[in-house]
Amino acid sequence: MKRIEKIKQRMFDVEFQKKKTWWGEDESILTDDTVLSEPLVVRKALAIEYTMRNMPIEIKQDELVVGICTMSSVGMGQTFVDYATPEEKAEAAQSCYTIKSVWGHHPPNFDKLLRLGLRGIREEVTNRERKELNLDRPDTDKLNLFRAMLISLNAVSCLAQRYAQLALKEAQQADDRIRREELIEIADICGRVPENPAQTFHEALQSMWLTYMAFQSTLEWLPVARADQYLYPFFKHDREQGRLSAERAEELVTSWLAKFSEKVQVNSDDWEDHLKPEDLREGCDPEDVTAIFLRDNFEDYNYGSSSNHFLMNMIIGGQTPDGEDASNELTELILECWAYLEVISPVLSVRLHKNTPQTLLDRCAAILRCGSGEPALYNDDFFIPALVEAGVPLREARDYSNDGCWEVLIPGKSNFSYVFIEVLQMLEYALFRGRSLVRGHQEGIDTGDLKCFASFEEFYSAFLQQLANQVERTIRNKMKHHRRRWKIAPSPLLATMMDDCIEKGLDVSNGGARYDIFAVCMTGLSNCADSLAAIKMAVFDQHWLTLEQLAGALEHNFKGQESLRQALLMKIPKFGNDEAFCDDIAARLLGDFTAVTRQKANEIGNDGLMITFGIATYENYARFGRNIGASADGRLYREPIGSNYSPSLGMDMRGPTAAINSVTHANLLPYSTGAPLDLYLNANEVQGEEGIHRVTGLIRSFMELGGTILTITGVSEDLLRDAQEHPEKHRSMRVRMGGFSAYFVELSPNIQNTIIKRAKMDGLGNEVINQQ
Repeated sequence: MKRIEKIKQRMFDVEFQKKKTWWGEDESILTDDTVLSEPLVVRKALAIEYTMRNMPIEIKQDELVVGICTMSSVGMGQTFVDYATPEEKAEAAQSCYTIKSVWGHHPPNFDKLLRLGLRGIREEVTNRERKELNLDRPDTDKLNLFRAMLISLNAVSCLAQRYAQLALKEAQQADDRIRREELIEIADICGRVPENPAQTFHEALQSMWLTYMAFQSTLEWLPVARADQYLYPFFKHDREQGRLSAERAEELVTSWLAKFSEKVQVNSDDWEDHLKPEDLREGCDPEDVTAIFLRDNFEDYNYGSSSNHFLMNMIIGGQTPDGEDASNELTELILECWAYLEVISPVLSVRLHKNTPQTLLDRCAAILRCGSGEPALYNDDFFIPALVEAGVPLREARDYSNDGCWEVLIPGKSNFSYVFIEVLQMLEYALFRGRSLVRGHQEGIDTGDLKCFASFEEFYSAFLQQLANQVERTIRNKMKHHRRRWKIAPSPLLATMMDDCIEKGLDVSNGGARYDIFAVCMTGLSNCADSLAAIKMAVFDQHWLTLEQLAGALEHNFKGQESLRQALLMKIPKFGNDEAFCDDIAARLLGDFTAVTRQKANEIGNDGLMITFGIATYENYARFGRNIGASADGRLYREPIGSNYSPSLGMDMRGPTAAINSVTHANLLPYSTGAPLDLYLNANEVQGEEGIHRVTGLIRSFMELGGTILTITGVSEDLLRDAQEHPEKHRSMRVRMGGFSAYFVELSPNIQNTIIKRAKMDGLGNEVINQQ
């Protein structure tokens, strides 16, 4: 077997089936008064150092890039060494922060790491520290941060040396001469990087990975960013010098990519739940209404999906800062090796633009039609102008990346956070005077008795009042709490590799990043637009029923009124079918959403935040649906809502072109964070060369019409049902889950059935493209 075949076989037959060991949860550095006397940011660095010195290490058979992360998971909770006192934890809890309130999302400047090494970055910190010390009144907080940075950098070097020693030890014990030589080379490389600048492609991969795994093992769940850009100079130089064969390059890239999947485990019996509801509520008052959904209705609907997702998102392709096409030989090789491995991590995305080579577009289409759900496709021709409109200089806008899910930001320069505004919930509040049907709480404001609304405009105005109230609460909470995170969960290691933190002497979450982005994300757009369309047509235009009668039907989940529900489902135009009646309402809603948010931000003040907009559910569309009662579009009580910027479940009846026309109907320029359209394609309908042309034509149309992000999953209902019945035959089948992909066979039956419902067949026997 070739090395890449052995690596893939090991992943699926051994690694994915092996119960993982969690580390760090019961560890603490608070062992003596000397440590306790240190400021918290230094104690955080000492916890990082403790992790790097004590975390388990391992070198796997056949791999050329080494280093294994500690087990910690976005979906299954967090574990980390304790470094904060009870008093500090209690103070942080007043803003719902803990020592685990890190989350990552922000790609560091990996190019800086590879150019300077830890040694060069350390010199940068030391020089800035000396300048501060020479001031008449040095800033103690800055000096503490600089000391924490140096401790953190030294800790990563320590980890690399541990792997160098382990490689030498295993080389001594290796019976195979070739493997012995490989281990000696690995030891030499780990002895040089990441401490020193990388000199070869192998060193660049190893330097990046050792540093990346240090982040991942200390709760900084970071994206990989534009790997084909910062790694390419080393790849190109080695190829030109004749010291990197095509086969060796393939082995190195495959070994590197496999590292991102080492924490994945597919047997649900092995999963350990370390997640608590309070870990999901950050930067808000503990009793604020925006936390009610998670506090009172916490159920994990992500088992089997985000349980194996660690915010490891890589984006390739796109443009250079000069505006040239950025794709290269490494872009193609990463895409090829990633497709061969059939992994769900790293999540892969590709930036496309009008001058993207057709070969890259064809390769993406060939992968997507086979059911991977990835790569996600980003439209440079939308995002670059949108980022410039948001205030990002053109060269930096051209260098955009994504975070650990799909949101767009600037690598090495961004601190990112987001919030959901659930507009379908706001519509429920308007219908029930601020009351939730699911929880029975008075959560919104009382916008009046339904009898008072003589026109759709009056009712829509009440809906906007609910929306404005929620937006105001959200922004006030953000302004009150967003700079408090660094006091309990600073990021001294990450700050060393962000462009401005060292110069400013500020933590990433305390104003150190150049762009402090706060994305206000609309959730439930399609169901809300469909419901508003139903209210307008059925109540005010055609007078099928009154608002009171509709509210009564919703409160009782359409019990005894199935004919009404079917009429609302089938006789009202739905978003995603290129029907102006509903698409105009969706466009109006999007415009009003940005206007209301900007107005409230101006009234309250944004405290230096760059407020952007997105349309998002991520993988949580089932959970969001569980929080909302029956809705006017015919959706039943607690059913899932449409994902991201996709049509409501099963409601796009006219195929992909109509769906694309609907999602590009509105002015999306303010939505620079992103608004993904998630499509399902029948793989049987896109076979052969003609099938690739059909998929690439679909992609080109999406881009030319101004779409933002497109995901495509090529599957069929029959194939999904067979996978449900015979999981052993389909263990590598992947489906898109809103912000990443998951192995279909590991999903819960409820989620599997939802996906099967999306991949339904129309009356002509052709699969209608449905929302994710």
